Amino acid sequence: MQIISLQLFAQDLHTTSKKAIRYYEDSKEFYQKGDLVKSAELLLKAIEIDNNFVEAHFVLGNAFKLLSKDSPNAAEKYEYHYRKCLEIAPRDRKLAPVYFEVAQLDFQKGDYKEAKEKCNIFLSLTPVNSSQTILARKIIANCEYAEKGMQNPVNFKPKEVSPIINSYKLQYFPVLSADQQMMIFTARKGNDRKSDEDMYVSKKEHDEWTKPENIKELNTEFNEGTCTISADGKVLIFTVCEGSEKRKVFGSCDLFVSYNVGGKWQEPQNMGPNVNSRYWDTQPSLSADGRTLYFISERPGGLGGYDIWRSRRGEDGIWGRAENLRAVNTRFNELAPFIHVNGTTLFFSSDGYQNYGGYDLFRTEFKNGRWQPPANLGYPINDYRNQMGLFITADGRTAYYSHEETKGNLILSSKIYSFEVPEEMRPTVASNYVKGTVYDAKTKQKLEAKIDLFNLANDSIESTVKSDAQNGDYLIVLNKGSEYALYVNKEGYLFQSLSFNYSEKDGKDVIIDIYLEPIVSGSKITLNNIFFETAKWDLQEKSKTELNRILKFMKENPAVKIEISGHTDDVGSDAANLDLSKKRAQSVVDYLTKAGINASRLLSKGYGETQPLIPNTSDENRAMNRRIEFKIL
Repeated sequence: MQIISLQLFAQDLHTTSKKAIRYYEDSKEFYQKGDLVKSAELLLKAIEIDNNFVEAHFVLGNAFKLLSKDSPNAAEKYEYHYRKCLEIAPRDRKLAPVYFEVAQLDFQKGDYKEAKEKCNIFLSLTPVNSSQTILARKIIANCEYAEKGMQNPVNFKPKEVSPIINSYKLQYFPVLSADQQMMIFTARKGNDRKSDEDMYVSKKEHDEWTKPENIKELNTEFNEGTCTISADGKVLIFTVCEGSEKRKVFGSCDLFVSYNVGGKWQEPQNMGPNVNSRYWDTQPSLSADGRTLYFISERPGGLGGYDIWRSRRGEDGIWGRAENLRAVNTRFNELAPFIHVNGTTLFFSSDGYQNYGGYDLFRTEFKNGRWQPPANLGYPINDYRNQMGLFITADGRTAYYSHEETKGNLILSSKIYSFEVPEEMRPTVASNYVKGTVYDAKTKQKLEAKIDLFNLANDSIESTVKSDAQNGDYLIVLNKGSEYALYVNKEGYLFQSLSFNYSEKDGKDVIIDIYLEPIVSGSKITLNNIFFETAKWDLQEKSKTELNRILKFMKENPAVKIEISGHTDDVGSDAANLDLSKKRAQSVVDYLTKAGINASRLLSKGYGETQPLIPNTSDENRAMNRRIEFKIL
């Protein structure tokens, strides 16, 4: 905390009272020793004698500012004494730093007119450039920005989420699963620093939130909180600031990860030195598939005090060395990053960009290989107070955040609120989810399986998750504006192929159970991502993802022989449909043989319209009957 030097008032005191001066001189001795309470007592006696004793008010302001860290009442007192200085001796050059202090206080209260006026006076009294003159110009620019922004407010109608959720003194940093059926947040039963900080979970039942439950597997007698979860709610990363024999930390705060199996959280593990440092590492935000982590650190190598950092998890499960998000960070502070489930929209708090005061909420999009310039979410979402801890739902329509009521440095209460996100602030790419359970098709046993989501436009994996090892549950996020192939894989089973085309229309949330066929003779699947033009048999380019998946399967199972079969709907003559189905099946076989699969392992057959899956009574049904199948011989 920066305090104005006492040397400014070493001479030419603004009082003639010898007794007041004696109290003042004695107070300085206690001040220098760090006994601020005793120093303040003597200074108060000095101003009782002479209330226009500027120097006494000044040192009182300094003392109460130092004390305000632990006492909210002291904050009000130091402001009073600083303002009294300016009232007694306006525009005194020695009071220039006090003008700067009071300008900051006015700005923090949203009194932009007064803040600008005091900054301008400060600059007129301080012609030499310094860190304070730079900040003063920044405050003036922010005030002008805020005044202009307030003339064009955005639609903002926050409402309390639920009294059931807000049942503690403080609750904050809410995060939700992609299906919005589970919320995890951090809470304290009291508002003092000694009150234990724990994580709580609430679930939706009949569209209402249940009573929050303490996550006992993760919470201890120490503080745990400020967490993030993957879209499926199976991976949780949280902050530990008090190390123990069981949970050792590298620095002042470390990030730990836990995985949920069968509804229970496993023993959390320190994320290791590639993520954590001997500094403050906290406020994590995890990508939908749990493979990319954004978090806050004050470690060296950044641009400002607190910066956003990012780490990616490799195929081996090891988290890579954290990198600074230099395109987003400023030389001031960034806090509370939130990566939307679309993986391309990042929300965060900052006091480095033009703002309304304190920390404002910003949004940036990752486009064309780079982060775009961050945009302020606007007034009154942002105002002169600190705003942070935002969460946006997968569809981009609803935001959750914690609203604080404060007095000085003391948080009186903190409750979780929600609001409808204005259209202009929503993520450019909204998202949907596919969820369900993976089963063995024969035994109906629930299975753990790997699920890969491919973008067919560039044949690249966008996301990878696993179904639960005990209950088979899975959830994976799909972004609007793309066409996807989803593959469910487990050793000893045929892969399952699903197709989702969200490229030209809005997608929708899907609940679908997946049944995996064991690799035995007669098992078959439909290849849902093989594409042809109408009445043609040339493979479209976007079929390569599926064809390469077949190749991978054949190489991993060298003893297997398969039949590739073509099927049509009932439109057209029987002979034409039979011929088309044969040619389409042969196109797939030709691709596989050219890629190195021995022709003796492949059989091509066409069945025309003779084996429909469902009656050809609608366009949707006919589309399902037009297919390529893959069968184990």
